[in-house]
Amino acid sequence: MSGLFDGLDRLDLDEHTRRWSAPEVMGTDGAVSEWIGAAQLFAARIQQDPARLTGQQWRAVAEAWPALLAAADRATGAQHNEWLLRDLWLRASLLKELTEAGAVPDVPLLDPGPVLDRALDAMPMAPGTAVALAPRWRELDRAQVLSLRMVRRLIGPARAVAPLLADHPRRGEYEEWDRIADSLP
Repeated sequence: MSGLFDGLDRLDLDEHTRRWSAPEVMGTDGAVSEWIGAAQLFAARIQQDPARLTGQQWRAVAEAWPALLAAADRATGAQHNEWLLRDLWLRASLLKELTEAGAVPDVPLLDPGPVLDRALDAMPMAPGTAVALAPRWRELDRAQVLSLRMVRRLIGPARAVAPLLADHPRRGEYEEWDRIADSLP
């Protein structure tokens, strides 16, 4: 798809959803920086005024946003959970804003459960391991420190949606991670 990354800053939300929903997006290559820019600009359009989006727009966004991230992942690889973290943070911020506005549209993109589940599933170590390593993080090798930092990055969006998930089946697991998160580097 020639020109996929051209003029992204000039596109409105509907144009972004059309672009990222196009089937040929999955076969597109591109540099990591191009995909990051595309994700940032699309997320910015979604976040401009989410309370005013119509049901049709929410359905289009709920299709296009994961398609963009899947194409980015296919083209560049996971990039140290870059695409996952962008997804979790966008969902968490939208849920926070829409919950405060008093209306969360019924679209899968705005289900808080997957934010918590996906964050917990991506944890690079067990909570007990993190507890044992955290106090001596300055002595650890780079890979271990990066794993501890990833735990901290993953718990952030989970914290943002936790108030919406009092009865979630994995609430106890989340709380275990939440207790140790502030001690991580």
